[in-house]
Amino acid sequence: MKWKGLLAVLLGLLMVGTIGYIKASPLGGAKLILVDEKGSPLTDQGKVYYTIWTFDEEGKFKVLSRGSIERHFMFSNNVIKLSSQDFRMAKEIAKKKGSKTAFIGVDLWVIKDGKLYTLPPESFESGLEGNTLAKSLRLQINLKEARVKELSHQKRGNPEMKISEQRPMAHDVYYVWETVKEESYKNVKIPILIIHNKANSRVFGTADIGMMVHKYWGPDVTVAFGEEISKRITFDPDSITVKVLGRSTTNYFAGGEDITVPSHSWGYVWVRGTVHYIYQKEYYCSVSCEPTGNERYFAKIDGFTIDRVSGEIKHIVSGSTLGKPPYNFPDEWMKKSSGISAGVNNPISISEFYGRIYAGSDGQSFGVGIPVGAILEFLSGKSLPPWFATITVGFSTSDYSSYVMLGHLKNKGPSNRVTFYAMEGKYAVEIPVKHWFWTSYDRVNVPIGLYIEVD
Repeated sequence: MKWKGLLAVLLGLLMVGTIGYIKASPLGGAKLILVDEKGSPLTDQGKVYYTIWTFDEEGKFKVLSRGSIERHFMFSNNVIKLSSQDFRMAKEIAKKKGSKTAFIGVDLWVIKDGKLYTLPPESFESGLEGNTLAKSLRLQINLKEARVKELSHQKRGNPEMKISEQRPMAHDVYYVWETVKEESYKNVKIPILIIHNKANSRVFGTADIGMMVHKYWGPDVTVAFGEEISKRITFDPDSITVKVLGRSTTNYFAGGEDITVPSHSWGYVWVRGTVHYIYQKEYYCSVSCEPTGNERYFAKIDGFTIDRVSGEIKHIVSGSTLGKPPYNFPDEWMKKSSGISAGVNNPISISEFYGRIYAGSDGQSFGVGIPVGAILEFLSGKSLPPWFATITVGFSTSDYSSYVMLGHLKNKGPSNRVTFYAMEGKYAVEIPVKHWFWTSYDRVNVPIGLYIEVD
């Protein structure tokens, strides 16, 4: 009888474990395992609210699911389950956009000791093939990156607005990011190499984006996050957190062009594409929804203008223009790299600058910075805050060790020698650094456009 009783207990535990595994492993869906900076379950810190989202075919913010998780007794319960239906929806959107991967964003809030911790967004990418078992990902969250507010300070009374995507929740309180304003601009010239030639020589430059090996790549999504940042005039790195997320679209893209810039002139090489910003506010929701004061801006490239397809390679409409790009450079947030001196017809590879503008860190997961923030600030008719011009968008690959852009510069004379300088930002950006089996974040000073000054 004792043996039968023990067997019944073991069978019961096995059934509980099996049911728990099935619930935590949705067929065809995804599991997001949340841990803190020490590797402990994030739910050890407090109750966690979440929103899973993506960008739709027009590049707009689209919510996939919302909910909350919290620790129950001895069970950490720190896994967000994305259903197969929602996971498949994100992949179908990516396919319709012509992307090789699906971008999926993750918003997190933690309630701890009577305070609300709002985290900057996380993201991950997925291939477009179907999956029978759940895709498992581990997200390491650092609460030091959060914006913290006392829950007792939450507003009460008349809501500022109704949230457009409210959904029935299993709890009576939740948090959302709501789009207040956004604009996208198609077929825009996006500079990939800018030359400011101050020397008494002509300068030749060439820039090519693409991969020498057969790999797809794409533009990253950059987000700026902080409290009431729409009201700020200048960029304050202590108040505005800038973070690079995954790639908005990927494919086997290629493009580029040459340019010769006369003495004491400007010129730039460009590709054409669609640039997009999204401005959002955070809301606390119970019976109604009210703003918390936190805001964020996304800057991204939704796609490129393609002029031809050769096999799998999609060639981007590219060209070059003499003159200064038609937007303002955030000069006060740029500094020179160490210079590289060159004689007449002595080529300088663009790759030689990467070790200088990313000195002390690994910028390979970001690649070259593109001044998308400055372009959007100009195209918006100055309706975006002036500090937005400092925001850059990187180009990256699925590989941890490959740059997307190559090319070279050359002193064409008559001066015997000139010096080339690249520019980097004076403030740090959180960029994903890809390792063999995981991704971590480093704070790195990234270039505000690949902007080369020649003296």
